[in-house]
Amino acid sequence: MKKLMAAAPVVLLLAACATNAPMTSTDQTTIMSCQDNGQVMAAYSANGQVANLNVTLPKVGINNKKLTLNQAVSGSGARYTNTTDPKMSYDWHTKADYGVMSVKMANGQKYSVNCKV
Repeated sequence: MKKLMAAAPVVLLLAACATNAPMTSTDQTTIMSCQDNGQVMAAYSANGQVANLNVTLPKVGINNKKLTLNQAVSGSGARYTNTTDPKMSYDWHTKADYGVMSVKMANGQKYSVNCKV
């Protein structure tokens, strides 16, 4: 009986980690102001695997662009990427109240802005 009780928390923890929750109406939405009059509004899935962004970066001609980015490997904080657009790839990296939005154009040019809540 003691072995069963000792294993129960581990089983529950593993079951919780295996859950792949979809986006819900209770997702956290964050609005960040960026350099160059930019703005990123981000809504994250409950499990943190998806970020739905609304991005405005006037310096590169992006105005209210809706993006869905998937979680990527990050050394620190949270990082999301989208490389499905043949003209641009996007990288959104956040930690605490700060974020960095990076855009890479098809011609190899890169643009990054710092953002904060």
